[in-house]
Amino acid sequence: MSYTIVWFKRDLRVHDHAPLVNAAQRGSILCLYVIEPSLWQQPDYALQHYRFLQESLEDLSAQLRRCGAELQVAVGEVIEVLARLHAAAPFDRVHSHEETGNGHTFARDRDVARWCGQRGVTWQEWAQHGVVRRLATRNVWSARWQAHMDAPCLPAPDADSLASRGLPWPSAPLPDPGQFGLTSTDPPHRQRGGRGAGRQVFLEFLKTRSKDYRGGISSPITAPTACCRLSPYLALGCLGMREVVQATERRRQRLESQGNPDSLWQQRGLTAFKSRLHWHCHFIQKLESEPALEHQNLHRGYDGLRETEWNDAHFAALVNGRTGWPMVDACVAMLRETGWINFRMRAMLVSVAGNR
Repeated sequence: MSYTIVWFKRDLRVHDHAPLVNAAQRGSILCLYVIEPSLWQQPDYALQHYRFLQESLEDLSAQLRRCGAELQVAVGEVIEVLARLHAAAPFDRVHSHEETGNGHTFARDRDVARWCGQRGVTWQEWAQHGVVRRLATRNVWSARWQAHMDAPCLPAPDADSLASRGLPWPSAPLPDPGQFGLTSTDPPHRQRGGRGAGRQVFLEFLKTRSKDYRGGISSPITAPTACCRLSPYLALGCLGMREVVQATERRRQRLESQGNPDSLWQQRGLTAFKSRLHWHCHFIQKLESEPALEHQNLHRGYDGLRETEWNDAHFAALVNGRTGWPMVDACVAMLRETGWINFRMRAMLVSVAGNR
């Protein structure tokens, strides 16, 4: 009897997980996460990302066990892993969420689609984050985003609905990050991964911190608590965008119905936050529709503007927080210690880097 592989990527949760729910309805499944060596050697990946992933996978494994399933971790390039699995115990379907990542993951997904097609394996993907694949015109995007966010969240499968199938090979331990060249320092005060940690951060924001969102997110002094701090949990899908949007709106409506004038500022903060969730998907949509943005200027008139002015010594001073500009060096120190700075300070650092 064949089975379905549920390929977890940037969707490390069981709540509102269409690939998992639909696979469970079909019969036996195998829940798979692949540690891809080539992905972790990309320049936009660092040790803190790997540690956050480890914590998130531990949390996902616990979520799946509560649903009657096991998470199987494999190490290798995705096609190599799928080929080994298919040779040992053929499967007929792969379910996953669509992913808008970097150029490397885009090329990998094309290779996976080709591999599946050659072997008669159906690879079915579901949208998440409100990003629309193969969007013909941006004129309809906002309506599509709203329709996606308004749709009901899918409940986590119960234990009876997950008919898991044992692996033909044992689940692999996560490799030491050093073998991928991830040797930088893990920020000691960074956020911890996993859905449980993400939900705690989100509930704190909804309950109290959102009152400072408007007016508090720009300053590096107030931003650590005024900002939602959900970015890493949304990036790895520990929390789903739809559940965050809907919970935010429910909280806003509840405050509004209470008619308490003291909550007006918090209502406005939640409204502003929801608009930025829309922005989140809007800018990912740009990369989905125009993937060349990763490698070239949006306006080609900027090509060659400063490339010849690059100064390695100046850039090293920035990275090490030794520019002599107190605000810049303080932001570098904060980034080194916490792994996070607010968006205005990120923009400033990028601006400084581009002018070195």
